[in-house]
Formats: sequence, C-alpha cells, structure tokens
Amino acid sequence: MVQASRIISLVNAKGGTGASFLATNLAVGLALASKTPTLLIDLDLNAGGSLASQLSLERKAETHHLGLLTQSKIDVTRLEEILLHHEKEDVHLLPAPPVTHMTAIRPEQIFELLLVGNALYRNIVIDVAQPRLNEMMGVCLDCSSLVLPVVIPDIVSLQATSHLLSDIRRNDFGLTKFELLLNMSNLSRDLMPEDIGGYFQEQLKRPLKLTLPYEPAEIIKSVNRGIPLFYKSKQEDLLNALADIVRHILKTKPIDVTEVNISHLERPSYHAISQPGASTPAAGTQSKALMNITQAVAGWSPEKYRQVRQDLHARLLQEAKLHEMDLENPEKKEQARAALRQKINEIMLTDKIEISSRKERVMLIEEILNEALGLGPLEPLLKDETVTEVMVNGPEKIFVERNGKIELSHRQFLNAQQLRVVIDRIVSPLGRRIDESSPMVDARLPDGSRVNIIIPPLAIDGATITIRKFPNERLQVQKLINYGSLTPDMSAFLKGAVEARLNILICGGTGSGKTTLLNVMSSFIPPGARIVTIEDAAELKLDQQHVIRLEAKPANMEGRGQVTIRDLVKNSLRMRPDRIVVGEVRGGEALDMLQAMNTGHDGSLTTCHANAPREALSRLETMVLMAGMDLPIRAIREQISSAIDLIVHQSRMRDGTRKITHVAEVTGMEGDMITLQDVFKYEQMTVDANGHVIGRFVQADIRPHVFERFISYGIPIPESFGPQINVPGNASTQTLPAEEDLLGDLDELGELKDKKKGFFW
Repeated sequence: MVQASRIISLVNAKGGTGASFLATNLAVGLALASKTPTLLIDLDLNAGGSLASQLSLERKAETHHLGLLTQSKIDVTRLEEILLHHEKEDVHLLPAPPVTHMTAIRPEQIFELLLVGNALYRNIVIDVAQPRLNEMMGVCLDCSSLVLPVVIPDIVSLQATSHLLSDIRRNDFGLTKFELLLNMSNLSRDLMPEDIGGYFQEQLKRPLKLTLPYEPAEIIKSVNRGIPLFYKSKQEDLLNALADIVRHILKTKPIDVTEVNISHLERPSYHAISQPGASTPAAGTQSKALMNITQAVAGWSPEKYRQVRQDLHARLLQEAKLHEMDLENPEKKEQARAALRQKINEIMLTDKIEISSRKERVMLIEEILNEALGLGPLEPLLKDETVTEVMVNGPEKIFVERNGKIELSHRQFLNAQQLRVVIDRIVSPLGRRIDESSPMVDARLPDGSRVNIIIPPLAIDGATITIRKFPNERLQVQKLINYGSLTPDMSAFLKGAVEARLNILICGGTGSGKTTLLNVMSSFIPPGARIVTIEDAAELKLDQQHVIRLEAKPANMEGRGQVTIRDLVKNSLRMRPDRIVVGEVRGGEALDMLQAMNTGHDGSLTTCHANAPREALSRLETMVLMAGMDLPIRAIREQISSAIDLIVHQSRMRDGTRKITHVAEVTGMEGDMITLQDVFKYEQMTVDANGHVIGRFVQADIRPHVFERFISYGIPIPESFGPQINVPGNASTQTLPAEEDLLGDLDELGELKDKKKGFFW
C-alpha cells in the first residue's frame, strides 16, 4: 500500500487551453518515468469523455465511469472494477460520466476517491475541468501536492485565470502549491512567456518555468488517433518540454491525504464559494467551525506551529500599520481584518509556508488575526456558545467550563508578553489600569462578559484572567425548567412573589447561577415599573422599558473618583424607584439595601454569596456591621426579618447542573433568632453510574405566610398549594387551603398530598 502520492491537479479558467490533453500526456509521462501505474481522473462533468478518447477507451467509458462509484461506498475493490486500463497498462483511467449518464457527485465522495487512490498509486493526475471555484475544485486543491493552472497566450485566458486565482486566495487556499503552466507558448508574438510570467508574478510570487510549445500537426494527430505523444510523436521540442514538466512534477513532495483536515463528517464550508458571486464565510463562522480542531497542522510539531505563528505575527506587525487603522469602528475593523488576511496570505506565499489543508490554513490565519486585532487565543473561546467560563492560568494553561464541567483547552498564548498585550486590550478601553501598583482589576467585555484580572507579583505563576460569559439571548424561565433547575410550580410561585412585591434575596456559591436567576426573576417585574439596577460590572439585561442602569466606578490613577455600590444605593433612593435590583451586596451597602426595603421600596431583588439560606442571614448581619454603624445584633436581625421576605438558594451540583435547592420564607423572629420556613427544597437521593445527580423537588405542606401579600395584590396562588376559593372583595380566584374542607374530606386530603409529592429530575 502506498502511503503518499503526488497528486497533480490541472485547472483551467477558460476552455481551449488544452488542459485535458496535457493531463492525459502528463499521466503517461509519469507512468513511464516512475515505472509504476498512474491514476488519471476526469472530472469534466459537463462534457466528459475527452480523456477516454485520447487513450482510445471511449467505448469502454460508457459502462465504466466515475458516476458508478457514487452508488456505493468507494473502496479498493469497487475502484478496480470501474477503472479502465490503457493497453500498455501504465495509465489507469477513471472517466467522467457520459453526458447521457449525468450523476450528482458530492465533494466528500471525491475525497473518499482520493483516499483510496492515495493508498494505491504513487502518482495521480486530475483534470479538474471546473472553470470556477466550487466544492469539487476545493477538495482537489486541498488534497493536491501540486496545482497547475493552464493558460495560453490569450488575454481572455490570462484574465480568467487571474480572477480564478484571486477567488482561490480570497477563500484562504494557499497558492504555494500552484505553478503556472503556459501551453502553446509560441502561439502569439504579442504575449511572450516573460510577459505572461510578469502578469502573474504578484499573485504567485515565482517566475514562469513550465512552458509547452504549440505543434498543431503533432497534437491533432495524437488526439485524432487516440495515441499519447510519448508513444508516437517525433517532435523533439514538444517531447522535451513535456519531459521537463514530468521531471518537475517528480520533484514535488508527495501528500498523504489521510492527514488532510477534511472529511465527509466535518469539512470546510465550500458551499459558500460554490456559486458565482457568493461571499466568503464570515470570520466568526469560520472560527466557530475550527473550534474542535485539536491538532494544529498535520505533520507539524507543536513547537514548529508556535514558531511559524510567532514569525508570521511579527512579520505582519512589521509590514502592516496597525496604529493607523480605526479598530474601534466595527465596520472599519472588518475592513482592516480583510486587508490583514490578504497580507498574511502574501507573506505565506513569499516565505513558501506550505499547508495542504485549507481548513488548517484558515485556522492559522484566524489565530494570527486574533492576535493582531483581538484577544488572541481567547477569541474563539469567547465565540464558542458552549463555553460559559474561560479561565487563564498563565500563558500556557487556558481552562474552559462546558456544561458545568471544567476542562483544559488546547489553546495557549505564545508567551507572557502576548498575554499581557491581551490584558491591556481588555482594560484600556474601559479607562482602567493594571500594573504592579494596582495588580487587580474587574472589567467588562463589550458583549457584557465579566472579567477579573490579577497579575504578578500577586499571581505567582503568571497573569490570571477569569471571564464569566453570558449568553447573547437572555435565558427564559422555561429553559431553566427544561434544564431541571426548578419545577413549573416553583416558577409560578416565584413569579407571583415578584408580582406581589416581595423582597427577595438570591444566594449561592460562586458560579451557581445567581446572576442568571436574578435576570430571570427580574423579567417577572410588571411593565411600567421604574427599575433601578445597581452593579459592580453591568451584567443584568432587562426587557422592561423603564430601566435605569447604574454601575460602580473604581478610583482613577490618582486614587480619586471612586463610586461604590453603597453610594449608588443611597443615590437610587432619590430617583423615585419602584424596584431596586442590586447585582450583589458584599459590604456596607447591605445596610442601605435593608433600609430601602423597609422604607417603601418593596419588590427589591439582590444576591449574595452563601452556602445556605441560614448562612445568608449570617452574612447579611456581618455586612451590616461593615457599614461602620455600632448596631446591636438584635436590631440588625429585626431589620433583616422585616426587610427580607424570601430567600432563594441556588447550587451547582457535582455533575455541573445548577438547581434551586431552597425557597424559604422569612417568617419573623423567635427571641433573638430569625425564623425560616421552607416552601420548596431539593432532596438529592443518589448519583448514577454516569455521575449524574438524581433527586427530587419537594413542596412543603405548610401554607406560606407570604400568600397574604399574594391576596392583597390580587395574585393567583399556584394551584399546587390547594383548591381554588373566591376571596370576598376580590373578583379573582385565589388558591387557599380550606382547612375545614381538608379535615372533613379524607379523600380530598389524600388527593392534595399526591399533588405535593416530589418531582423527580
């Protein structure tokens, strides 16, 4: 079995260049020179049969052709059954389907064919015969070790070929494997070979070496008789020129198609270039398609890949004037990106950096562009919708969170300097600074993602970046129900609690989903309410129209101008808010928040870090003491018990799922203790063989005290809490447990208890 082959693709942008004639004769020449069979593939699907005619095999081509391969899986046995052998048995032809047997051939089938041919033949010649860049040509270009665009000394042929090469380069195919072949070089006195070589010098960055003279008598005789030139021609100049081209091809490095990064399961999006006038895939789409690549470039070591990437980046910075580009304007940034992409292609062509696969080439170019214009290796991770958090532990380790699980990504920074450049790009537009005198910073990316950065000397092993991503579309409560974070009954209860203007505290650990839940619960606030949101870094996204968003401000470089959360909470009380939503309370602002809740600003929402509802109360006490007020503990607890109505606790389970584990109401005080009563809770039962947590949501049998507020605001009580009754003075139907009915009717009581059994997830 052959492991690598010389795969030669002949392309012609205009008919009449003699590409098919050349393909046939080059295949014969390679077979004679290497003394091994050569595979010749005819991809002229519009008028197939010319290659078969030139080998006197046209009759057999009616029953043996490429179209038959598409009817079943392509393997060695099937291929050998269909191939036509020349009488000398040194050229094996796979003809195109006859016009009467037109067959749709998919690009992945061409790839499978080349995989099989790669294992059987040392030399493969393909007559691509596609005038425009399309899916089929794209596969051939990816899998070729040498591409020969065939031109003749005709201005129309030259222009068409130039346009094709430009289209190929725009779609990120490397031109390093392209070698111009001038056929009929002596046909015109107006366009000499040196003129044609100069015409393509800018695109191909190499002189014209491959030329073939025009000998019409010999060529016509060869075509009409179906006998290749190498067997019968006596024209020495023509044969010598053909032999020179064959010798040049034999110097080409073979290619192993199995290492080409393309398959029928995951391949580049050639459909975007298959039609005239189609646009190149957007950079974001390409990046998204490349995120699952775990190997840089086939045949390259990681060290070589890093070195090439670093050298190209340095060359790009030298030759491109980034400081003159307007990178703040999104439209101008995209224009700059396109210009830099072209510059990288030119550098790779000049330096002869050969990458066989378009996909791998796109990956390398995208990474260099991300380093030059974006956040380097973080760019594709931030565009990956499956990644919810990115954690950089120095330049060589980038961890990501997917589906609640943390894993090490394959991406790295080139060095500590590149990591520091990315940090500056994050911080500078926000007017923040980070250096040895101020080595920590909280920031926000343009898409709203929250960023925390800490650098040496505090971070011993290198700068650390933590990015908490937020979805482009805000999660709705139904999605949380689908994820198993809560039940429909819990959702109905929390929605009613927000509409009834209960003060709600959401607590949980880091990464448990507090902010997401706060966003969801904020969506329950009725339209028309004047809402003031207060955050350290603006993360909340509310759909209501009447929203005022406030964000804390750190001190400037002189240490002045700081505006704290506490300052904003105090100021918000003068803004006539109907609802106050505080992203998170961490310190003395807790006292101001409690006072606001106790002085007519019902329906406020906030979050804090805590491992359980009871611990959240203890944390609130501590944070009130941080305000600097010398208050007795009992007074603080009375403030808390009268201000907070509900505590919702959310946890991230060991399998990465996030669940609301407690919904507890604050019922008042007994002595010096604040009393809590569970309304819902999650009971973990076991863990299955796959590590998934198995448990159930349980609803308490006790009627919550907060239902009095539901009734006063005319909010329907969820049906799971009891039968419907009509409340005097209120036209709406309310859900209240009728105690006398429950005691008097055991059947009804049993039915009610069935409703309150746990919901399994």
